[in-house]
Amino acid sequence: MVTVPRHIEGETASARHRRWVKECGQVARVLLSRSDGSKTGQIYDIIGTQNLFGEESLFINFGYWKNNPTTLDEASRDLARLVARSADFNTSDIVVDCGPGYGDQDMLWVNEFDIKHITGVNVAAEQIAISTRRVTNAGLADRIDYIHGSATDLPLEDESCTKVVALESAFHFPSRVDFFSEALRVLKPGGRLVTADIVPKRTFLNKRFRRQVERRGWRGAPPKAVRKAADVAAYRDLLRETGFAEAETRSIADDVFRPLARFLVKRVFQPEMNYVNPALRAFVRPDNFWIHEWHIDYILAVAKKA
Repeated sequence: MVTVPRHIEGETASARHRRWVKECGQVARVLLSRSDGSKTGQIYDIIGTQNLFGEESLFINFGYWKNNPTTLDEASRDLARLVARSADFNTSDIVVDCGPGYGDQDMLWVNEFDIKHITGVNVAAEQIAISTRRVTNAGLADRIDYIHGSATDLPLEDESCTKVVALESAFHFPSRVDFFSEALRVLKPGGRLVTADIVPKRTFLNKRFRRQVERRGWRGAPPKAVRKAADVAAYRDLLRETGFAEAETRSIADDVFRPLARFLVKRVFQPEMNYVNPALRAFVRPDNFWIHEWHIDYILAVAKKA
């Protein structure tokens, strides 16, 4: 697989510190702005490839650790494979990948599952440019392409694909209700939607949001209430209410959060991590996963259109 450098070769300590200050300032401006544009895409473009935690790849996910991979790269590939198997990828599939990152998962799916075609829909302009360059260098430009667009307003025709996937990206979308509706619209009959998603657990913290959804319904409740109420069981109910004929969800948190935290205990002290912005290192520090896992879940969802 062809990759682009994650770190800036020859970057001096002073240049690195200036980059970190610049990145933090840019992120702060995005978060404080009143722009209607996608803040998520802008922040990912700011983070760039120089701040990733993978060893060689440009994957941006927590990985799936059930089979005891020794690197984040391999755990990330295993998560992509889990999504592919759940979607039942095959050689005739036309796939829409919502939030494809830098294209690693798409190249893996084409190479390992021989998918006919993948269209990646992304709100991050730099990721689109890098992904497009990478698939071209890998000789896969005829089978993978990228377009700028939102998963909640897909720039695609009705019934134009057989599978829609969102690998650790749907929690960023403005509305899961709109995303599920759009996925249903663009899927052919019998098509599948598969997400690997981060959701809340059912606790006292989201009781009032669940009540809002109960009173006003999934479509009538505010987006924040929908996000806070959509635990592993409610997520399935939301998919079915959206119109999917079948929907199943299950937690895979035990094979994501704890093993990732154990890996990060070692990873954060490796020399190349000195290039990663310390604010980002602090955000994904191991104890964060241990502290928050009591109220945060990681799920796999599979839904089928009639």
